[in-house]
Amino acid sequence: MALREVVRSKSRRELLSELITFVLTLILSSFLLRFMWNRSLVPHISALKPIGNLADAFLLSMSLSVLKCC
Repeated sequence: MALREVVRSKSRRELLSELITFVLTLILSSFLLRFMWNRSLVPHISALKPIGNLADAFLLSMSLSVLKCC
């Protein structure tokens, strides 16, 4: 959804603004996913392991997005 706004931007300044917003949203959602995964799911489901870094959280987020689309 946010990627559409980046593609449709009319000026260079608007493009930069949309791109920064997209990246910040991505980082924030990855951090939030990592926090919620480690604090909520890991203690209650013994098969799950904690997420160690934001790259793993980002990959998990992308995987969940793909599954959500199917």
